[in-house]
Amino acid sequence: MSSVITLTTDFGTRDGYVAQMKGVILAINPEARIVDVTHDIESFNIIEAALVLKGLSEYFPAGTSHVAVVDPGVGSHRRGIVMRLNERFYVGPDNGLFSLVLKQSSSREVCEISNSKLLSREPHPTFHGRDVFAPVAAHLSLGIAFDGLGPVVEDPVVFHVPVPVETETGIEGEVIYIDRFGNLTSNIEAGMLSRSVDSVRIAGRKIKGIKKFFSEVPAGSLVALINSFGFLEMAVNVGNASLDLGVEQGARVKVVWA
Repeated sequence: MSSVITLTTDFGTRDGYVAQMKGVILAINPEARIVDVTHDIESFNIIEAALVLKGLSEYFPAGTSHVAVVDPGVGSHRRGIVMRLNERFYVGPDNGLFSLVLKQSSSREVCEISNSKLLSREPHPTFHGRDVFAPVAAHLSLGIAFDGLGPVVEDPVVFHVPVPVETETGIEGEVIYIDRFGNLTSNIEAGMLSRSVDSVRIAGRKIKGIKKFFSEVPAGSLVALINSFGFLEMAVNVGNASLDLGVEQGARVKVVWA
């Protein structure tokens, strides 16, 4: 059993919330190896967190517990869940955070967190990250039986990712994520690009073809490529595409076949 526990949140690092989660984990399993993935997810941005989880999941050893807390519904009737997928665990609120990870495999087990014996205290209604998800992850790292967590969940929440539309001339999609460099991730996955691409159109601009890496174009130039998430991305080499193009999440993207 792996003692690795990753943390992905929108908490930031100013207020000590992340440190409280780590304290709970280490009190239960002092040998836990805690990895901070990021605590700078845009506040309440579930899609952004889902993309980060998709990107990191396969690079950690079997048995890793990925804790994700972007939870605008904390304290409400939304469930806390644990998912077992590809020999790894995902712990967090049942609000769609694991939607993209779920797409990576049809074989998964999901249960609701209901075993109060695993919690270190009565959960505070505004901090399930510390009082529910952190202790559950710590117990998982010690090898607790998955079926001891709670009842099976057959219908985990999956959010709606806008679906690209294929046309005779190409594919029409939209920007779903903007990273700290201003790179624009679209909802067009690499597997959809089954034909040669003439150009990518966004914000009235035309990007010729699809490259493999940023510096295939001069500094300051627009480039389209497949990013490490496996999606079509628009960027400016050594620049900020979001600022240069004046676009935000939801901006339309069009791929035109050759």
